[in-house]
Amino acid sequence: MEENIRKILSEFAIQIARDVQFEGLSEKDLLNKWTSKLLGMNNEFRNETNKLSFKELYSETILAVSNKTGNNNLFECIPTGLTKLDRTLAGGLPLGELIILGARPAMGKTALLISIMANSIRNENTPIAYFSIENSAQYVMLRLLNTLSEFSYSNLVSKPLESHEINEILEKTKILADANISIEDDCFTIDDIISQTYFLVKEKGVKMIMVDYLQLVQTRSRLNREQEVAKVCRELKALARKYNIAVLVSSQLSRAVEMRGGDKRPQLSDLRESGAIEQDSDKVLLLHRPEYYNITEDCEGNSTAGIAEIIIAKNRGGAVDSAKVKFIGQFSTFTDLEQTDGAINSDTLEMFKNVRKEEFE
Repeated sequence: MEENIRKILSEFAIQIARDVQFEGLSEKDLLNKWTSKLLGMNNEFRNETNKLSFKELYSETILAVSNKTGNNNLFECIPTGLTKLDRTLAGGLPLGELIILGARPAMGKTALLISIMANSIRNENTPIAYFSIENSAQYVMLRLLNTLSEFSYSNLVSKPLESHEINEILEKTKILADANISIEDDCFTIDDIISQTYFLVKEKGVKMIMVDYLQLVQTRSRLNREQEVAKVCRELKALARKYNIAVLVSSQLSRAVEMRGGDKRPQLSDLRESGAIEQDSDKVLLLHRPEYYNITEDCEGNSTAGIAEIIIAKNRGGAVDSAKVKFIGQFSTFTDLEQTDGAINSDTLEMFKNVRKEEFE
C-alpha cells in the first residue's frame, strides 16, 4: 500500500510540474485541482486503513440501536426549524446525506434555504456554510437581515432608514454577531466547493453546506450539460459521506410544471437533468406555492394564500409525504402554520427542542 502511494505521488508531482508551466491555469485553478485530487487520495487511503470488520460493524450497529431512546433518530440530523417538515423527516436533514431542494424560479428556493439557516442561528447555531453561486455574499446577508429583522428587502436596499428603524434592525439581528455561518460567493466550480469544504469542516466544524444552486456549479471537464450535472451530484454526494455533513442543494425544475394542468404540483421528473439527481440524492424536496399560479383554493376548498407545500418526493429509508408551511413574501421567509395539526406531546417537544416554545402555544 505504501509503495503504491509513493508511486502515485511521484506521478502527481510530474503532472503538477507540467500544470505549473501551462499558462492556461490560474494559481487558484492549480490549487483547487490538486487539492481535490490529493484529498480524494487521502480519503481512499483512510477508508482502507480505518474500515471496520463485519463483526465490528455488527457490534457497533447493535449498540447504536440499543442506545436509541424515545423519538430520537438513529442518525444525527440538522433541524430545519419547520416543525411539520422536521417531524416528517424524522428529525431534520441527516448528516452524510445529499438533499435536493427543487423548485421553479421565484418559488422561494433561496428564501427557504435562508429560513432554515436563520432557524439554526436562532436555535442550535449549527455551523453552516452557504455557497452562493448566483449572488454575492452581501446579497445573501441582506436576505438574512430581511428574514430576521422583518424589514422588507426593498426597504433595506432603497429606503432611507430612520435611526429608530436602524436600532430595531440591530436589536433583531444581533444574534448574527455570534452566528456560526460562512458565506462563500467565490466558489464557482465543484473543485472550489470541495477544497473550501475541506477547510471549513477542519477549521470551523461545519455540519451542513448549502449550495444555491446546482445548475450553476461548473466543472473543468469537457462534458455536456447532463454529464456535468451528473458529475457535480456525484461529487456532492461523496462530500456528504466523506465529511459526514448534510449537503442541501437547490435545483431548478423544468418548465413542464407550468405546462401541467390542474394544481401544477411538481414531481421528480421535473428536475432538470433529473436522472443523475434522482439517482444520487438521498432526499428530494419540491417546493410548491399554488397561489403563484393564481390557484386560490386547494382541492378541499381551503385558501392557498400564503401557503407553501414542501413535497418529500424521495426519502431514502423513509416515507414520501409533504408538509405545509406559511410563506411570508414581504420578509422572504417560511414559518410554521399558526394552527398545528393535533396535540404535541412532551416527547415530541423534546425531539424538536430547536423550535421555540412559543410556536407550540
